[in-house]
Amino acid sequence: MANVRQASWDGSPVYELENGTFLASLIPEIGSNAYRLRDKIAGRDVLRTPERPEELRASPGHYGVPLLLPPSRIRGASFPFNGRTYRFEPNTPDGHYIHGFVRMRPWRVVDTSADGDTASVTTEFRTADFPELAPQYPHDLTIRARTELNGASFVQTFSFRNGSDEPAPFGFGLHTWFLLDGEPERWTLKLPVSDIWELNEKLLATGSRLPLGRYEALNEGMNLEGQNMDMAFRIGDRPVEAVLSKPGYAIRYSANEPVTQWVVYTKGEARDTICIEPLTWTPDAPNLDAGPELTGMRAIAPGEELIVRTTLSIERE
Repeated sequence: MANVRQASWDGSPVYELENGTFLASLIPEIGSNAYRLRDKIAGRDVLRTPERPEELRASPGHYGVPLLLPPSRIRGASFPFNGRTYRFEPNTPDGHYIHGFVRMRPWRVVDTSADGDTASVTTEFRTADFPELAPQYPHDLTIRARTELNGASFVQTFSFRNGSDEPAPFGFGLHTWFLLDGEPERWTLKLPVSDIWELNEKLLATGSRLPLGRYEALNEGMNLEGQNMDMAFRIGDRPVEAVLSKPGYAIRYSANEPVTQWVVYTKGEARDTICIEPLTWTPDAPNLDAGPELTGMRAIAPGEELIVRTTLSIERE
């Protein structure tokens, strides 16, 4: 039987979810991060896990499944939309903005449930609860995040409702940290993609798209030994599904339609980790001249609700 329990992690309240396949831990007060996912059957952690809350608090984008809104980099920490210029507080040494405002702030728990082999925790974040965000993102956006264990799947469902009177520019993503167990040569990444977004030296998209070249191999499966990647890919008409696998074991990571891009990051030459990041828009999308059908740039209309769902499933031979 699955279960959900509240626990203390070095004094920080966390929620632990467990079923026949997984043990997951989620910390609402630091970005509602699902900072641990353990495959009980394989006896391994699936995600990069901090040892202490202080590590996660100091680097909230570097462990587990950080929630990014807006995701990736924004040039000059600003962009124009609907007759207004949105200005964020720069958080990079060169004056840009990266990874948004929800990954480090507290969320509140609104529901827990357990039934059969399914367990879930639902948390909520409302921008109106944080007055300091109003000058940067002047919209009443309510986000609900349902984190669920369901058999051999880890499912995250996010709802975004715009409670303001104007369209809210919208980009969202996950910076999911997968472990390679120090054996990149055993792992292969299959990632159906159409092309590459050219990035400048600051890792900001230029608006140009490049052919896949040697990364065409991702469509069939690319071994990760020796790979050094910090790259943005457009999915196009391909399936929104990544498969990270080694002999006898596969992690299938999929998402629904609002996700149009992947970023892949190996943190130097691949060894211990690889980030496979599903994004609804590409880096710096609001500042690009390329059309929204390419960049993923979009808005949520007043009163509208948008759903983003990701599913991480384990397959074994």
